[in-house]
Amino acid sequence: MAAASGPLARLPGDGGTGSVTGQWLQWLRPDPGRLTEPVLSPVELAAARTELGAAPVEWALQSADAIAEEVLRKVPEHGGGPTAGTTLRRVTQSAVLTGLHLMASDFSRPIPTLAEDALEGCREFARRGIPLELVLRGVRLGHAQLAHRLAAGVEEHVPADQRLAELRRIDDLMFTYVDAHSSVMAEEYIAERDRWRGSDEAARRAVIDELLAARPVDREAAALRLRYDLSSTHVAAVLWGDDTATSAPAAERLHHAASTMARALEAARTLVIPAHDNNVWVWFAVSGETAEDHIRHLRSSMPEPAGVRAALGPPAPGPHGMRRSHLGALQAQRMALRASDSWLCDYRDIRLAALVTADSEHARWFVQEVLGPLASEGARLHELRETLRIYLAEERSPRTAAERLHIARNTVTYRVKRAEELLPVTTTAVSSLEVRVALEMAAASRTGTSAAS
Repeated sequence: MAAASGPLARLPGDGGTGSVTGQWLQWLRPDPGRLTEPVLSPVELAAARTELGAAPVEWALQSADAIAEEVLRKVPEHGGGPTAGTTLRRVTQSAVLTGLHLMASDFSRPIPTLAEDALEGCREFARRGIPLELVLRGVRLGHAQLAHRLAAGVEEHVPADQRLAELRRIDDLMFTYVDAHSSVMAEEYIAERDRWRGSDEAARRAVIDELLAARPVDREAAALRLRYDLSSTHVAAVLWGDDTATSAPAAERLHHAASTMARALEAARTLVIPAHDNNVWVWFAVSGETAEDHIRHLRSSMPEPAGVRAALGPPAPGPHGMRRSHLGALQAQRMALRASDSWLCDYRDIRLAALVTADSEHARWFVQEVLGPLASEGARLHELRETLRIYLAEERSPRTAAERLHIARNTVTYRVKRAEELLPVTTTAVSSLEVRVALEMAAASRTGTSAAS
């Protein structure tokens, strides 16, 4: 093994005696062929990378997602609800990172407290009505899987004469951790369940969950409970807080932004439902005849709200339209979190990219195979891709593309020629439709090769 270096080079319990207590964690490496999209807060991730190192954190995130898949297979109730599996991934990623912090210590340090991401996930389980015994079964399954993966790491990275001692240390720590984790989760779950059961918010959320699950509802009763007209044309939005932008409370920022959007859309009624993690779901009841005009007005005239980002769904009528527009807004949010620097992402701008990147691994392969070197990272290659994308979208008109890009016509011609030279030889045999789709997928990401990661 290489000499120890990095954040885990010298840990409590080492003492310079040659013991590898915890040090082997720094050699944990993720599978390079399987990329993992974090669902934790940037603050928690940054703190973890500072203490543990980038590679062990990526190993933890990748392991957490594999654990979440196993828990979901054995306890499928964890994957229900509109956020299907995201909450479980958030809880698991946070818990595995906390466990890794624990493994990098010894009994002289207290058991780390669960991060807010894990606690909020537990609260959401309570709001969704998942029985506590199933929540705790998921905790036990997750810890068993983590212990198995840590043991495999010991077998790979710890000298044979020290493995038994390190495995015993892990067993002792994991037993203590799962006991503490289960107790905290149970307490948080019971407190949130009791609060939620008596709230009007719970009743409104239950109606929304029925609508989003495409189950039949009593329209009149649902309208009375929601205080919102289900028969309208709806424009849905997902709003979430960007805590780096302002210190104002997230709830205040989100509700103010929703009110401003309602005025821009000239909405007759607005429905705001708290979701999770500083997210709110919003529906605007608008006129079906003028919905498109009002959306254009919103996009062109509304100033960027401080500390808020938004994703907009397509206008759609009736109760089924509430679901359709909301699902579009969720897709717009997914794409915005991956690539967009704008505060507002409209589903209709990204619907093609959203459709073709639903399977992220195959989408990444497609972009790389069709675009070849043109899909690589770098500002210059991004410029070439964007010029070729606009050129093809404008029916190969250099003049129109130049007007859209605000550059000279000769510049468009030069960039298109250079971009086409970078395309693989095999791409010349495929349709321009595939090239256009690959370019749209690359444009939906900050870099070409990560278009679907």
